[in-house]
Amino acid sequence: MVVATPIKTAKRLTIQTEAIGTNTTAIRSLDWDRDRFDIEFGLQNGTTYNSYLIRGEKTALVDTSHGKFRQLYLDTLTGIIEPTAIDYLVISHTEPDHSGLVKDLLELAPEIVVVGSKVAIQFLEDLVHQPFQRQIVKNGNTLDLGKGHVLEFVNAPNLHWPDTIFSYDRATETLFSCDAFGMHYCSHSLFDEDLEAIEPDYRFYYECLMAPNARSVLSAMKRMDKLGTITTVANGHGPVLRHNVAELLSCYRSWSEAQAKAEKTAAVFYISDYGWCDRLSQAVAKGITKAGVGVEMVDLKSADSHEVQELVSRAAALAIAMPPLSGSHHQEIASNMGAICAA
Repeated sequence: MVVATPIKTAKRLTIQTEAIGTNTTAIRSLDWDRDRFDIEFGLQNGTTYNSYLIRGEKTALVDTSHGKFRQLYLDTLTGIIEPTAIDYLVISHTEPDHSGLVKDLLELAPEIVVVGSKVAIQFLEDLVHQPFQRQIVKNGNTLDLGKGHVLEFVNAPNLHWPDTIFSYDRATETLFSCDAFGMHYCSHSLFDEDLEAIEPDYRFYYECLMAPNARSVLSAMKRMDKLGTITTVANGHGPVLRHNVAELLSCYRSWSEAQAKAEKTAAVFYISDYGWCDRLSQAVAKGITKAGVGVEMVDLKSADSHEVQELVSRAAALAIAMPPLSGSHHQEIASNMGAICAA
C-alpha cells in the first residue's frame, strides 16, 4: 500500500507499507527529491528512511523516521497498529533520520520500552528530554517477542554511529541493519530485484559512510557470521535486500578487507553531538581513504581511553574535530583528550 500526501512544495514525500516476512511489516518513508545527504552526499535518486514492525505475542518497532515525515508517518503507523500496543522500540542508532520521531511516539505511548545500546540510550536522553523506560542490550543479548520471533542483538559500533546495533530475527532470518548495507535510492521497488540499477548507489554509499570504518565493518560481519542464515537484510535506506543478499554482503567484506590492508592508518577523532562535527569528520575520513590510507574513526564521547591510546600509538596521522562542548560528557571527552596527548 502506498499513501501519498499533499505537499505544498515540489518535494514529494510518500509512505510505503508492505510485508517483508511473517508478522513483519516494512514502513518506508520515501523522500523522492532529496538531493543532498550530509556534506559528502550528492544524491541522484533521493532516499528512503525504513522502519519495521514485528508482531509476535509482543510487538516491536525497529526505528522510526525523519522529522519531515512526522504527520505522515504517525498517521500511517496508527493506521496499522495502536501505538499503545507497541511493547518495544528498538533503536538501531540515534541519528535523527531514524530516531527523529522517537519523542513523538513516546508522547503517544509512554509505556513503550526503548531498547538500544548503552551509548544510544545516553544519546536519547539528550534528544527526547523526558523520562522513558529503557532496556540496554549488548552483543549476543536476546529479546523474545513470542511466536518464534527472538531478536538477537549484534554490536556494530561506528556503522556509522558509535551507538549502532543490529537486530536479527530468528523466525524470519532477517537482519535489521539500519545504515549498514543500505543505499540512498528511492523507488517503489521494495526489494533489490534490479541489481544493475542499485549497484552504483550501493557502492557510493559504502565509500562515503562505511569505507572510513572498514575495520568496524569487518568486526561486525564476524559477529554476523555467528547468527546463522540471513535471507533478508532490512536496512535503513533504500530497497530491502532479498534477491542479492550474498553478493551484496560479500561486496562489503571484500571492499573492507582491501581498505583494512592499507599500509598506513589515520585516526579521525570527533564528537557526535547532533551538529556538524560528525559530518565534517566523515567527509575528512572519506578524503583520506581516497589517498589509499586506512582510517579509523573514534567518537570521543564514548571511546575507551586505553583504545584511544592504542590507536594513537600506531596511527600515521591524527585529525581531531572539536566543536563547542555541550551536554554531559565533558569528563569522558577530557579523559580521551588526555589519552591522545599521553600517547
